[in-house]
Amino acid sequence: MKKGFGFYVTVLAAVLAGAAGVYFLAIHGTFGLDSTHNGVCFDPMIVALLLGGAAAAFVLVGVKFYGLASAVITAAPGVALCVFVHKCYWYVVDVFVGIDEKHGFDPRFVTFTVLLALAFVVGEVALYARKTKKA
Repeated sequence: MKKGFGFYVTVLAAVLAGAAGVYFLAIHGTFGLDSTHNGVCFDPMIVALLLGGAAAAFVLVGVKFYGLASAVITAAPGVALCVFVHKCYWYVVDVFVGIDEKHGFDPRFVTFTVLLALAFVVGEVALYARKTKKA
């Protein structure tokens, strides 16, 4: 059975989710003014969802459950994104209101947000793309 576009997109989404999880863990979810509690957005649930979702997707791809793998790699970053928005609400508000206006958004925040959003969007594409080619 030949692999279709959806297979490769599923693997790419898992790689992006894993990269986002490792990056978030490496920076410990701290953005902006490190001395304020509003810049600390770390939640172990985000790391668990991203790394666990990526690992589960790789295992499911390995046992050829491509449809389930794409569902997992869509849901895990989606839930992680919701938890992240909840945890970083005050950091975003501080930047928009002007408390942290000299600095703007921390590049680490932008990098993680882009990785997380890409993992979710690519996972959505994987969910609807054909995983195998017709013979």
